[in-house]
Amino acid sequence: MEKELVKRKWTRLRSFDYASQKVYFITICTQNREQLFCEIVGRGLDPSVQAEVRMTPYGSIAEHDLLEIPNHFSDVEILNYAIMPDHLHILLALGCREAAAEGSRPLPTVSTIIGQYKSGVSRKCKRAIWQKYYHDHIIRNQPDFEETWKYIDNNPTQWVLDGKAESNL
Repeated sequence: MEKELVKRKWTRLRSFDYASQKVYFITICTQNREQLFCEIVGRGLDPSVQAEVRMTPYGSIAEHDLLEIPNHFSDVEILNYAIMPDHLHILLALGCREAAAEGSRPLPTVSTIIGQYKSGVSRKCKRAIWQKYYHDHIIRNQPDFEETWKYIDNNPTQWVLDGKAESNL
């Protein structure tokens, strides 16, 4: 009997131009959700204590390359991010800077940016790091932007509150 290939649900909006001048919330997970990037330490029941994020060498590479994206794509900006043990969140703006000179290149697609980022990190780490796909959300308005910003900022603390962190007691 022939094995049927599992059909993945298309996660991108079919008619949307992912090179549009927008802000995107991107989540990228490690392969098999392996906790490669950092250790989060905190007190699970004390929300007043901020979580401490301790980067691993892989996490440092991932952060460095993330912050280098605007140097490779001149009209792209990283507005906010959180590096977690097994994933990262990015608030990515396309078309955020004034256009360079006349005849400048068109905006890259989100897929191009993320693809180059993922391959660069894997190459520097000398191993496969990422799941094949990533999740994106197009920011629709100011409340959506603010909610997403808070979500990113609170993600390490939520990791502690969810009982996933090491205790620093």
